[in-house]
Amino acid sequence: MGLQSIRIKNLLSFNDVIINSLEDVNCIVGMNNVGKSNLMKILKYFYDKLDDIKVIPPDFHSSYTPSGSITLTYDVTRIKRIVMNPNNNGRFHKHIYNTLFKPQSFIRKPQKFCLPFISPLGFQRKSTYSITLTISKDDSVTWSISTPNARHLIKTLFPFFHIETRHIDLYDWNSIWKMLSSINSFNFSEIKKEELLEFLNEKISTKRGSYKKYIERVENVIHTKPYTYKDKVVNYLKIVLDGDIFINKGEELHVQSDGTNSHKYLEIILSLLISLTRTEFINPIIYIDEPEIGLHPKLSENFIENISLTYKKYDKTHEEIEPGKYSTPYPTLIFSTHSPSLLKLTLKSFLHKQQVLHFSKERDNSTKISKLNSKYNDIRFINMLSDNEARLFFSEYILFVEGATEVELFRNYNLQKLFPVLKRLDVYDCDEVMLKNINPSYSNAAIPFLVVKDIDQIAVVDFEHEQFKFNSKGKSIINKIIKRDKLHYFSTYQKPFLNAAKFLLSQDERKVTFSENGLKFRHFSIGRVISAVNFLSSKDNVYYTSTTIEGSLINEFSLETFSLWIIDIVMRSFNVNNKNPVKMINALLQKYDIKTQSKQLFPKILSKCETNHNLPLRHMRLLKIIKIRYAKEIIDEFKKTIPDVKDQVAILRLIFSGKTETLVSIEMHYKIDQKPIRQDILDYIKALKSENFSFMSSYIGKTSGWVTSFIDFSLNHYSALDKENVEKKFRLAFPEISHIIDHASSSIEAGGLK
Repeated sequence: MGLQSIRIKNLLSFNDVIINSLEDVNCIVGMNNVGKSNLMKILKYFYDKLDDIKVIPPDFHSSYTPSGSITLTYDVTRIKRIVMNPNNNGRFHKHIYNTLFKPQSFIRKPQKFCLPFISPLGFQRKSTYSITLTISKDDSVTWSISTPNARHLIKTLFPFFHIETRHIDLYDWNSIWKMLSSINSFNFSEIKKEELLEFLNEKISTKRGSYKKYIERVENVIHTKPYTYKDKVVNYLKIVLDGDIFINKGEELHVQSDGTNSHKYLEIILSLLISLTRTEFINPIIYIDEPEIGLHPKLSENFIENISLTYKKYDKTHEEIEPGKYSTPYPTLIFSTHSPSLLKLTLKSFLHKQQVLHFSKERDNSTKISKLNSKYNDIRFINMLSDNEARLFFSEYILFVEGATEVELFRNYNLQKLFPVLKRLDVYDCDEVMLKNINPSYSNAAIPFLVVKDIDQIAVVDFEHEQFKFNSKGKSIINKIIKRDKLHYFSTYQKPFLNAAKFLLSQDERKVTFSENGLKFRHFSIGRVISAVNFLSSKDNVYYTSTTIEGSLINEFSLETFSLWIIDIVMRSFNVNNKNPVKMINALLQKYDIKTQSKQLFPKILSKCETNHNLPLRHMRLLKIIKIRYAKEIIDEFKKTIPDVKDQVAILRLIFSGKTETLVSIEMHYKIDQKPIRQDILDYIKALKSENFSFMSSYIGKTSGWVTSFIDFSLNHYSALDKENVEKKFRLAFPEISHIIDHASSSIEAGGLK
């Protein structure tokens, strides 16, 4: 490894940040304007100053601090081993040794600013070389290594290249020659100009001495500055190549598209850096700013895949000799990206040879750099990783949910209009495998998040022994708080959490009784239990719904709106499907009384269709009366049959694939020996589905679209009642959903701090 760590103090958006380890491939992610490009600017400035180039210094982060500094630390263990080998006694080897490895020139132990994620024991076996550039307010600079030769040598051994993809000249790739001249250690001292001239004169002269005379005549007329070492490298390289004008896919660059040229340019640069440094001790660093610009997503993936193939082509994996494979450290690749595709392929292709650095903003607007836990041992996760998961690394806020219903709810367009914060969050439907590996508490990303779960994930009702119990996950939530209290015995902050944990402990395995119909508890407040659980789980960014998300939508506060929604379905979705509707309506109205027999009239006249007859106004009014009376009659009949509001809520939840407060669904009921729900209730639900509520059959189901329909109706209804207080009415009707939205809002407003 070459560049090992970077520390930046009081420059641009950096207050005092450290990147204390670098891998072969380092991917930088984060929102716009968090300082990703500033890192490239800092490195470029540092390397320009290594050659004493006059450049404008970066601004200070804080004008109250009189200086800023950049410290780069390099791992020189391998170079030291090479130059101290008695068999390597070349002039360049001696120069490296005398410049870098005299006593006190290098460090054998960790810097004081090491972060916990670097193992000190591993670090002590390495030889490192640190250089600090300090910039003062008067724009003067001071180096911690005063010897210019040492600084120039570091730039030679660890050259830095940067590519701003937006500013690549896509039709002139001559910068590749400059790069090639910086990654070798050829010895030109043995090549004498006179000997080379004689050789060429002998080989290419058409007449004796014609080439030599030609050169002499040119030299008599023109005067040139001597070639630098890098100039010589390029010229000696070009002379044996077929040409020096680059082509792409056999065609000149101006023929190809910008995206194709950009892709090929980057691919050539990286392939050359990897392949040409396999037998060198020069270890370059390359920073590419957003390589995906101008590329189709598949071409972005192809870019990473091809680099990975080149990487593996030379990668030595066994101790014995492998032809064409080397244990030489690879170049250090750093790239910033907004592309989930690039990140996904990086994680999949480079596994434990990569790291992801997440850039975010602190409250004081300075850049925070978090090293993410992006190395996964769970092969299931690697295989399942897609753009959807990779996209979460770029999120402003993540809402983890358990099913399609939640996704449908929180992505609702009209709900997002009412609560614009919902547009800024990513809703992700995941299982336990994905949640474990992708949530920010595991990855260490400074991305706020909330995990929404059903309460039956941690609690069960034992109908055989008539007990309410916490499962192992639920017990761990409680025990963690109690254990933590023992470590913070005198903490007043912990007191409310301890009281909540003790309350939940008292509820575990407590005896419970049920109502006669089996739809609810007697003398047991599960709502109080859920509130206490959520209070404890708030530290872990987990929120448990009272039953399921269906229960959050269908509750005592939203029951009236839900009834109005059912009426609205009747009014909007049913029309006359008959070739002679007027004649049919008149005939049926002679047979049935519209005042007392609307329930019989409704299915005979109306059906679920989009037919729109141009009926007389009188008949339109009659149809409206039939619909209203029918809807009112079935709702009133439901309320009369089930007078208890909690029972009404429970039955509607069961119809729409939800659960009772005793955590039982219809499907679960038949799997439980005790059959907790009374049979007449089940029969009544079946009758509702097939008779009075049969017109809603297309709405009953997890992904039937009823959630979108109900939410849209609710918002329109509240707006019609009081346009200025839609949000207030929504919050009153849907408290659990409002809590989730508030969590997102407060987290994002806090600047993404967990």
